[in-house]
Amino acid sequence: MRKYDVIIVGGGLAGLECGAILSKKGMSVCILEQSGRTGGFFQPFFRNGKKIDTSIHYVGSLDEGMFLNNVFRYLDVWRDLDLVRLNKDGFEKIHISGKCYSYAMGHENFAQSLSADFPHMKNEIELYTKNLKETGINSLRSTLLGGGISSDAMGMLSVSAFEEIEKTITDTRLQQVLTGHSLIYSGERSMTPFYLHAITSNSYLEGAYRFRGGADRLTDAMTSRIREGGGVVRTKVRCTSIITDNKIVKGVKLDNGEVVEGKYVISTCHPAETLSLLGTDSDVRKVYRNRINSLKNSPGLFCLYLVMKPGAFPYLNENHYIFGDESHANHSPAPLKNGILASFQPPVDDPGFAEVVTLVREMEWREVERWSDTIVEMRGEEYREFKERVSNEMISLADSHLPGLKAAILNSSSASPLTFRDYLGTPQGSAYGLMKSFSSPLSTIIPPKTKVQNLYLAGQSLNFHGVMGVTVTSLLTCSAILGTNVLTEEAGISL
Repeated sequence: MRKYDVIIVGGGLAGLECGAILSKKGMSVCILEQSGRTGGFFQPFFRNGKKIDTSIHYVGSLDEGMFLNNVFRYLDVWRDLDLVRLNKDGFEKIHISGKCYSYAMGHENFAQSLSADFPHMKNEIELYTKNLKETGINSLRSTLLGGGISSDAMGMLSVSAFEEIEKTITDTRLQQVLTGHSLIYSGERSMTPFYLHAITSNSYLEGAYRFRGGADRLTDAMTSRIREGGGVVRTKVRCTSIITDNKIVKGVKLDNGEVVEGKYVISTCHPAETLSLLGTDSDVRKVYRNRINSLKNSPGLFCLYLVMKPGAFPYLNENHYIFGDESHANHSPAPLKNGILASFQPPVDDPGFAEVVTLVREMEWREVERWSDTIVEMRGEEYREFKERVSNEMISLADSHLPGLKAAILNSSSASPLTFRDYLGTPQGSAYGLMKSFSSPLSTIIPPKTKVQNLYLAGQSLNFHGVMGVTVTSLLTCSAILGTNVLTEEAGISL
């Protein structure tokens, strides 16, 4: 039986990034993925001959010299990507009360664009932009170079995102505009730290791009690099337990009874799921298990995928965040919570017209919990009617701000938090893993190194959300195993 240096449970972005880094450093790697292919949230599906991205709509920090650009070049996957840079003068469009506001790319451009709509707030916008840039860059730097959460980063984690914004920005509508894209980091007034808002928002100002031909081109390229480096990637295998002996990891056991041995194990599962794979001999204390199990998961998403009639609706090279309940919008505190995201996949066949449009809204688990005991395609008529009602509401809202969209739809399909739970194994269909809290940052930031010797964690539940968050935690996890800072000493990347 072959024994690997590293066993990685989960073949999503976190597992593949860890595998690519450690394989590049000469370690023997085995990735175990329960679905039929790698990619996790990057996995596509097909309708009417169109490849549809399930979850990844755009990614930031991809301009030359920016963080993700550097990391993807280090992992040798950049050459496999076909990227489309979004509209520099308005990559985000925020629709509130019948008016549209733009986020422009680049810090100076961003501040100037918003100041045109809010001339009386020009100085405040410039101050906010400066704070956003400094906090975003410094938080990322202190986290990566400090090997986790440094004292500087901790100070940023303990500040409320929305209270910090309101300290600088006194105009209520501008507060709503600046948090209009909070869906992409699950912004919540009672929990979200400014650290999370700043890193996420700043990354898009550093270069927001879409993937042409499918976001899975990124994860497929990583899978190829791992295999080219001698690594093993196995699909349709499910880990049922993590094996320990005398509080030291020895390997994992699969659902077919097979034991895979390794010196190190990295679990990219949700931390609560990882703990469920550990037996009592691992010596993980009950109080720690209870703490992890008590943490709040981020909400899920309801995604409506629209295949468009050929030549019927123009391709829009920006994202549209559209809010309803307009009569109450002027009095609602940020972030507004009644909106949808309309995102357009870059066309493959006809560059001028939309081929696939995805509408996204946040969805709490309680909205679908009554069907939690069902499985895919067998949830009943009531569930079908629920999805149809939600879909029609989203289409109507989108069409009210993007006229003609409804008439241009050829066909549609949808995914609820139940779908993501069943296909990707995310607890309650959570889109971004564990929520981070400014009031208890030490409880909601999970270190990659566990109390079990040679067992490590990775994934967006650890530090912060999205592609940026996953990549940061992957670097931290690999640095902990290698005993050296991957970012600066191995990749040669400076921040």
